[in-house]
Amino acid sequence: MKLSQFNILAQAENDENTYLIYNTHTTAFVTFDKPKYEEIFINKVFSDTDTIQQLKKMGIVVEDDVDELLLLERIRENGMNDPVQNVTILTTTECNARCYYCFENGIRQYPMTKEVADATVEYIKKNYPDPLFAINWFGGEPLMNFDIMKYITKKLKENGYEIISHITTNGSLLNQEIIDYLKTEYSDLSFQITIDEIGDAYGEIKDYIDIDKKDAFNRVMNNIGQLLDNGITTNVRLNFAASQINRAKEIYVEIKNILKDHNQSTLYIYFAPLTLDDDNEIISNFHGDFEHPFLQAVKTQFDSGFPLYKPRYDGEMGLIGAFGLMPNAFSCGMTTKNRISIDADGRLYKCHRLSGKEKYSCGSVFDGIDENNAIYKMFRNTKIHDKDCKKCNILPICQGGCKSQRILYGNKQKCHRIRQIQSELVNLYYKEVSKTQNGGE
Repeated sequence: MKLSQFNILAQAENDENTYLIYNTHTTAFVTFDKPKYEEIFINKVFSDTDTIQQLKKMGIVVEDDVDELLLLERIRENGMNDPVQNVTILTTTECNARCYYCFENGIRQYPMTKEVADATVEYIKKNYPDPLFAINWFGGEPLMNFDIMKYITKKLKENGYEIISHITTNGSLLNQEIIDYLKTEYSDLSFQITIDEIGDAYGEIKDYIDIDKKDAFNRVMNNIGQLLDNGITTNVRLNFAASQINRAKEIYVEIKNILKDHNQSTLYIYFAPLTLDDDNEIISNFHGDFEHPFLQAVKTQFDSGFPLYKPRYDGEMGLIGAFGLMPNAFSCGMTTKNRISIDADGRLYKCHRLSGKEKYSCGSVFDGIDENNAIYKMFRNTKIHDKDCKKCNILPICQGGCKSQRILYGNKQKCHRIRQIQSELVNLYYKEVSKTQNGGE
């Protein structure tokens, strides 16, 4: 008998006699007093048969011959065959905003043509036979080429597809006419809109080419209000640099107040660290005199009463996901067979963050996927080669980490953001579970 590799062990805050154990593979969670904790988890004495049998059922203790890494390997292999049909389409690489942090800075700006759109439809018809089909509309600013969005939608629906649509946009080009069209054409609809600041500061950061800086923020907030009043799921992403979390918290509260007169039942606000090289390294390998940015973000959102994102699960499982403690079948959905990103030229990529950078392409809508392409094979490979990953107790959560970030940034991006704050997150989870059990007190 042995302890699972995937246990997070933490002392309860402000209680030196209580210890918390969370298993990142099974999501099992237990508490022990100090003597029993030391007996089992420090001294590895397994003589308390009843307790050990319970821990075995929870996956916190396993038989000596159990290969937990092999079990995860099988989970990843099964996950690779996920049947969900999901394509990201860049209708254009053009954008009416000029955000300094955009990962697409420097790529050629151009719209998708009808020729490419026709080839995109044919590629989808050939490779995605299930009529229920999800499209993530992306850019650039996808609404700058709204006619192509409508054209592709029309062609797919003529071929019997029912479309689930998610649109990543800055929100500046929305209006009621567009909203009415989208509600009519798609069986399910959601948006992601990024807000970096409020008021004039927002206008300065976005630096729109066609909107006065002083008008930009109010225009976008009014459009978000329209989405909410139409009952459309709207995810507001609050970007922040690692050193500016306090300002992000203030923005969070102010946005909630600005939207107070709108239907907020479909509003989800969440924090996201800027993925510049320096901030990537800070989030993954944080060292500093102030609290870890992601931990501050989680605390702020729970204190403010807003969920971290639209919950995929109810009850306790929802809490686990909210704290970043949910195990996954793969490192990212884009590693699965049926997910691909199509840029405005019709080139295919295994991640939208690589789109527009031709050297990372793995095919085109005209010629199909090149399954011998090195990047494609990397995304589809389920093996974990990193020695640190193989020893890590949160491997079931990250499953080896973001493949695109390894390509773009190297090993300084390899670690999941919760690696350094796992004990703190388990403590927060414990507090929330305790509140629920005590009637919310």
